[in-house]
Order: sequence, then C-alpha cells, then structure tokens
Amino acid sequence: MSNQQSDGVSRRKFLQNAGVVGAAGAVVAAGAVSLGSAVAGDKRGAKHADCDYDVVVIGGGFAGVTAARDSMKNGYKTVILEARNRLGGRTFSSEFAGHKIELGGTWIHWTQPFVWSEVQRYGLKLKETPEPFVEDKQSIRIIHDGKAIEPKLEDLISISKAIKDYFADAPKLWERPYDAKHTWKELLAVDSLSGADRLAQLQLTPLQRSFVDAYIAGIAHTTSDRASYADVARWWSLPGWNMTALVDSVGRYSFKDGTISLINAMVEEGKPEIRLSTPVVKVEDQGKRVLITTEQGETISAGAVIVAVPMNVLPRIAFTPALDPALIEAAKEKHSGSGVKVFVRTKGKLPDDGKRLGAAGSEHPLNLLVTYAKGEDHTIFVAFGADPEKLDIQDRDAVQAVVSSFYPDLEVEECYGYEWTLDPYAKGTYCSYKPNWLGKYYDHFQKDRGRVLFGQGDHGEGWRGFIDGAIGAGGQAAKRAQKLLG
Repeated sequence: MSNQQSDGVSRRKFLQNAGVVGAAGAVVAAGAVSLGSAVAGDKRGAKHADCDYDVVVIGGGFAGVTAARDSMKNGYKTVILEARNRLGGRTFSSEFAGHKIELGGTWIHWTQPFVWSEVQRYGLKLKETPEPFVEDKQSIRIIHDGKAIEPKLEDLISISKAIKDYFADAPKLWERPYDAKHTWKELLAVDSLSGADRLAQLQLTPLQRSFVDAYIAGIAHTTSDRASYADVARWWSLPGWNMTALVDSVGRYSFKDGTISLINAMVEEGKPEIRLSTPVVKVEDQGKRVLITTEQGETISAGAVIVAVPMNVLPRIAFTPALDPALIEAAKEKHSGSGVKVFVRTKGKLPDDGKRLGAAGSEHPLNLLVTYAKGEDHTIFVAFGADPEKLDIQDRDAVQAVVSSFYPDLEVEECYGYEWTLDPYAKGTYCSYKPNWLGKYYDHFQKDRGRVLFGQGDHGEGWRGFIDGAIGAGGQAAKRAQKLLG
C-alpha cells in the first residue's frame, strides 16, 4: 500500500502534521466558534480567594464545554484550556465534496437523554442519514470467503437470528444500562470475554459469523478479539435490546448544522473564557487552590480543576499529588477504540437499489460501508475499519481497492478522513473498554482527588464514549465543583 499519492494527503504527511495539530490543524473545521488563541468570557471576578479562576476546565470537547457552561451558570469564573485550535474534541464538523460531514462523533438519538435535552433546549435541527433520506430499499453485500455475497431473504432471516443469539444475555447483563453495579456480579462473570470469545460460544454459519463480527468491529471500533463483550452488550441494551433501535440510535440522526452548532450554542449561553492552542502540562493541587501550568509556561490558579481530556492522553499531564496508579495504568494501556472512519465520494448517482451497506469481519480493512449522502453526479459513503494499519485512508487507490471488494462498480473519486490515533490530544477514537477492564479499572474511573475533578466522556454510566456520555459527564463534574466550592 502506498504512503504517497498525488491527489491527497498521505498518512506520512499526517504523521508529520499531527505533532503540531494544536497550533495548525491537519484539516479545517467548519463553523468553529473561534480559531484565535483566546475568547474573552464573562468579566466577573473569581469568588475563590487568591485565584485567577474559580474553575479551570482542561479540554474543550463536549464534556469540557458542558462543564464550563454549567460552571458559569453556577456563578463561577471559568476558563477552558484546549490544546487544539478549535473546540469539539473528538467531534469535528467539516465539509467534503460539498457536504457537511463529521470526522468524529456524529449521530444522536432521543434514547440518549443528555444530548437530546440539549437539542430541545436550543431548538437545533436534525438531518437523517443518508441525506436526502428516503425509505427506499437497501442493497447488502457481505464479504465471505474473500468475496462479496448478496444475501438472500433466508440469509437475512438467519443473520437476524444470529444477532439476537449473540446478544441474548444482554438484558440480564445490563438490566439497568445506567447502573452497572445493579448487575455487577453478572458483568464480572463475563468480564474476561472478548467479542470474539462470545462469537466462539455460538454455533453460527460462516456467513452469520462474518456479519455479526462486522457489527462488533463497528460498535467497538476495534477487532472483535480486542473488544469487551460486556461493553458491546451495553450498546445493545441502551436503546432497548433491539436491532432497529440500535441502528437508528447510532447511525441515523445527526445535527443539520454539525456538532459544532451545539458547541457554539453552549458557549454562547455560558460565555466562559476560552483559550485555544493551550496544552496543559502540569496540575498541582496545593490544598486550598490548584496551580495549572500550560505548555507556554503560564501558571494559572483555580479553586477547582475539571479534567475533561480523553483518557489516553492523561499521561501527558503531570499531576501533583500523583493520580491513582490504576488510572494512569489504564491510560497508558489505552482503551481499544482505535479504528478509522473515512468518507468516500464515488462517481455517478446510485442506481435504483437506493442505498448500500457493505459488511465484513474484523480481518477486513473496512467493516462497515454505508451510504451517507446522494447527489446527482456522485454518492458519498462513510466507512469504518477496526485497524488503521490495514488501510491508509488518505490513499485513494488503497481505498478504491477495498470499496471495490464490496461493490466493484463504485469508482472512488476522492476520500477524506481524520486519523484520531495519530492526534496527540486523542490517541484513539471513542472509548471502548477491553476485556477485564470492568473489574480492573471501573472503580478507579471518574474519582475526584481533592480539588481535581474528573468529567471525562470516556467513562461513567449509560452512553459513555458518545456525545451523550460526554455531556452527562461534564454536567455531573460541574455539579460536584459547585458542591466543592460552595
């Protein structure tokens, strides 16, 4: 596979740029709140004695922006310190081939209570995937024995049964998807199982196995042997143990004006101060206040700090006193969410089959290929792969070869994606737990230490790893900051 191409940015080029992504960026955000170095907030003074701010929020993703908005509304002088030159974290509104797209987190649903309440709060408009959305038929291709198979009706019935069998234990594992401890004994009993281990327990046909494996890889954004079966079962449980509900919850509805539209609405309401391109290197809890040191050498004092950075980048920050060793161990091990997401423009309008779905198991470079938008002379697909080493998403020829394995008639004109695993302020995609992580780490996540509070969207109950979970985590952290500061 070539690392260089004439009509796009190569992976090698991305690697060169990734180290300075906070200052320059590898791709351009659409509609970002600001690309300057700072945004002035409310002019109120800090209530906490001898402090520059009452609350410093480290990280400007949905968790951090929510925590900052709520802290401002609680009456505290608040600043967001964001390492990148934009807000949004692992959501990233952009444009491709004349279409609004999301390079990171995208889809939302009314089964996700925190984000849905924000949609209602601000009156934000939604769109459906594919765009324009029509309830037309869908062509399905499954990679099986190295070639694309178009399943017959009896095959689809068989696959539906296999999915139900795979998740048959989910209702007892996650009877209350927002309360893991309620079924803790049951969860620990399967904690060591990977997604692949669960597959091995079932008597499935090779075709059934390929399709189910594709969805495991798509859900966890990693190969099924690296995914936690318990964590995958959580996804199935959250929208109500139903395939249609799951597909709609995680792949149908998104913001008409991009995820940045909600970020902008939150910032406009809360008016926190925002400092972009400001990585934090040190956090020192002195008992009565916290000192935060930026990469530029500035020291900022605060009554409380809310940490809202992705868990994989925690080791970039030196904490005094030191953090829980188990927390750092997990961060250094990294969660398993580490796949790729790529948008593909193909030539010509789709034929009469309306929309298409390609599915392939963990061993394939792309596990899910779905229609994202339809134009008169082109079609946009979005695809997900479990392992970035298997496909250079910046290489059009490489992407063409994989797309052709599903649908040989599709001609790739260009492709576009953001490599989150190479981003030093992400070091992965959305958080998926590994086998044994519940028993080993669960009780160590989101535990505050003195004046250092944790509001990471990677952890917590419910839709953790989603926009919804990030908003929930940020709001809860702000509430604990209010309790701490009085």
